[in-house]
Amino acid sequence: MAIEAVESQKSLDVLCKQISGVDDHIEMVAILNRKGRVVEMIANAGGINRDLSAHKREMLFMEFVLQASMNREYDYEFGKVKGLILQREKISAFSFQICDHVLVVITKPLLEPTPLQQRIKEIILNQVKSIC
Repeated sequence: MAIEAVESQKSLDVLCKQISGVDDHIEMVAILNRKGRVVEMIANAGGINRDLSAHKREMLFMEFVLQASMNREYDYEFGKVKGLILQREKISAFSFQICDHVLVVITKPLLEPTPLQQRIKEIILNQVKSIC
């Protein structure tokens, strides 16, 4: 079982790297566990990561995990959530449920975030078998 955990961890690292290279607007890619703790993260030094204290970043990540948990309550009625987009004045944020993890991507503000969301989902679909 330890080998499976190591392989899964490597797959999460690969997923983070692939997604972070998709678009120049991407400032942070984080994979969170059920408790909102970072499992893997890639962040630009001069971007959003600089603007958030460690405490605020932790709170933000817990918010994404809580939202994902709340959304699962309606899976039976509406189907599983494929992804969420949050647009703020200074950032666009995407979250995706991957097995027991939540993938969060934070970018510079985007006028049209849907094409990037689609590209990220394609990468996730290609990697999900090696993660779950």
